[in-house]
Amino acid sequence: MDSLIHWDAGWFLRIAGQGYDFNSAPFFPMFPLLIRLVTFITGNGVEAGFLVSNTALFLACFLLYHLVKEDYGEDIAFTTVFIMLFFPTAIFFSSIYSEAPFLAFSLGAFYYARKGKWLAASLLGACAALTRNIGVVLFLAFLYMQYRENGFRISVRKSLPLFLIPASLGLFMLVLWKYTGDPLAFAHSLNTEYWGYRHFQYPGAGQLLNLSVFFYQNNFYALFESGMAFLFLYLVVRSFKYIEDRSLLIFLVLGFLIPFSSVVGNLPLGMPRYIIVLFPGYITLARLLHKNNLVTTYSILSIIVFSVVCSLFVAGRWIS
Repeated sequence: MDSLIHWDAGWFLRIAGQGYDFNSAPFFPMFPLLIRLVTFITGNGVEAGFLVSNTALFLACFLLYHLVKEDYGEDIAFTTVFIMLFFPTAIFFSSIYSEAPFLAFSLGAFYYARKGKWLAASLLGACAALTRNIGVVLFLAFLYMQYRENGFRISVRKSLPLFLIPASLGLFMLVLWKYTGDPLAFAHSLNTEYWGYRHFQYPGAGQLLNLSVFFYQNNFYALFESGMAFLFLYLVVRSFKYIEDRSLLIFLVLGFLIPFSSVVGNLPLGMPRYIIVLFPGYITLARLLHKNNLVTTYSILSIIVFSVVCSLFVAGRWIS
């Protein structure tokens, strides 16, 4: 288990045990809170972290399977779940990272939204927004879903619960105000030397700069980072044809553009990990594979790449 505790996992465990300071402010609070709560049962923060992540992963698989099966049938649903579990950087789902809880909350929110249970959907959406920053895009996805279901009109009464999603960020700001004195510390902390002066530019700017690092400095991670980013961008573009539910498409596009537009010291950081929660991309890939009879070929290649990346991660090599 120790071999899976790298980088952000240490931050989540630190927040769960000690609370926030200015440097830890970029990490959203729901996952550390869950670790802290489960620690009362396990008596060990590390065990609690793995238990939360892998329980969330199991729930995410269940919810994703049923969501996709409803739209595209059992074969596409099974392949979609397989793609998610053996995505090159899927090791983060099983480690002490917030990706699996975020995915479970997001899928749960879509599950209840489709049933018209907007309070439950909004509460889970709020939990997603308190787990990762892109969770707030669920507000726009669900607002469009209601807009479409109401005959392309907005019902103010029906949409009121949705405001719990952006409002949840206010809770995080209160926590940061208490611990750091700065309610916007989650943004201000990133734009410091400690975190490499993270900031936004136009979409893809950082990835183009990243490729120059590969060509001029032979940095192969830079190629892996940008390669994953642009391959997933291809899936985002193809999703306009293969994803019928436009609310899923909104979640995918906005969820991709936020990290795709982020740079760190003029270089991007983390796209191979940030994209793994964008589950509509897996649906598009599954449909493409079935259409072109490439399911078996992809499965073999994905398992090989996944195994290599997992080995690098366990060995302490930076993979995202």
